[in-house]
Amino acid sequence: MILSAQSVNKQYDRRVVLRDCSITVNTGQCSLIRGPSGCGKSTLLRILALLEQADSGTVMHGNLSWDASQQNGSPAYPFLTLVFQQLFLWPNLTMRQNISIALTHDENGFLGKPAMEMLERFNILPVLDQLPHKCSLGERQRLAIARALLSDARFLLLDEPSSALDRANRSVLVEELRRVLANDRGVLLITHDERGFDGIVDESFELENAQLRRF
Repeated sequence: MILSAQSVNKQYDRRVVLRDCSITVNTGQCSLIRGPSGCGKSTLLRILALLEQADSGTVMHGNLSWDASQQNGSPAYPFLTLVFQQLFLWPNLTMRQNISIALTHDENGFLGKPAMEMLERFNILPVLDQLPHKCSLGERQRLAIARALLSDARFLLLDEPSSALDRANRSVLVEELRRVLANDRGVLLITHDERGFDGIVDESFELENAQLRRF
């Protein structure tokens, strides 16, 4: 199964951010995109997730294909899920409720053993009953990532997933992503972390001057 963008173009006013950009990610594969801040990396993820229209191009989710320039009402989930840099945790819900409502559609839903074991590996069990604003940025980021990992999505799109993680927690993240890939799910990462994900990355790209190049 594939997640793909082909010949995508996007500009804001007169500033071109994506010019004829193409990328394909297969299940069981991890692809990584690097590039300067503000170059359009997050925009490309949003287009892939059907959250933003391109000026032209095509997006494919498996056998389904869309004109990327047309407004699309089709939900991307459960084909893919996207973890934004902003994390988007509900501020009025505890950390436990934030993950329960996403996984069980009930803020007080039961979190099973696999979920609790992953949360333990991410070292966020001690803060599960805290509101997000009482937790560190790293704890909030790890919860948002765990929420995506525990979802049913076939593809995970992660925008700077290690930005608030120390080396130990980044290593935990890498091992969790290794498990995801072994279960035939796909991963697309945006990161400024030069070497942290090298052990799991199958294909690397650089987005610069609006052009996406493999390196």
